[in-house]
Amino acid sequence: MQILFLGTGAADWPNPGPKVGKGRRFSSLLLNQTILIDCGPMALDAIREFDVNVNLITDIVIGHGHGDHINMPIILEIAKLRQEGLPPLRLHVNKGTAAIRCKVPPECAAIIEVMPFMPGDTFNCGETVFKAYPASHPVSKDELTTHFIISLPEGKTMYYGLDGSWFPPTTWHAMQKAKFDVIVWELTCGNLDDWRLGEHSNFSMLKIWKNAFTNDGAISPNTKIFCSHMARTLCPPHDLYAREIANFGFTLAYDGLLWESK
Repeated sequence: MQILFLGTGAADWPNPGPKVGKGRRFSSLLLNQTILIDCGPMALDAIREFDVNVNLITDIVIGHGHGDHINMPIILEIAKLRQEGLPPLRLHVNKGTAAIRCKVPPECAAIIEVMPFMPGDTFNCGETVFKAYPASHPVSKDELTTHFIISLPEGKTMYYGLDGSWFPPTTWHAMQKAKFDVIVWELTCGNLDDWRLGEHSNFSMLKIWKNAFTNDGAISPNTKIFCSHMARTLCPPHDLYAREIANFGFTLAYDGLLWESK
């Protein structure tokens, strides 16, 4: 299992251009070189900077319709950059978001396929299985935010949860029954009790979740927990904050972080 963090920032980060430096791009990650999860306006710069082979990308999965997580012109550009003759790039996206934000021009119909889903649905990206669960993060009345429990062919289980606040009961109960090898949780609000906690998370919440799911057996001492989607205006500097949360068993992700399971 391999994860490459292409971006780890919330929506308040400025676009750094071709080189991210000490900044952050909008949150996005590449799973096993083939599945791109979230694809905002900065994703293509990250793909180029971190030498991602777009020909290996078969699927793009979008958690919700906010502009830092989905940018259709960038998605179409990725599809165009892939080698001719490959099967169409599959774009998995909430049904409402697909209707509103994912129009495919006729000239691109052969290179990308939009595959809508709803919370509660299960879909496949090759041999990797995604189960979509509702999340507490409003977009619009027709667009629903989802988190994912991901079952990988090598037998690993991953949770991807950007963005969101407290888990709805159906999501919580599904997580209780899982055995997670990897978790990616959002940490938008840092240590602050901020007004955004109605739709985002802070570190106090993450510590509660870790303790609760450890008690349920969903998290073990071997579970790797990453924090992503940090707000520039709400979180401490990376090096300082990484050391702080590491004391509690969390890893603060950064752009370009490549992690592989043992």
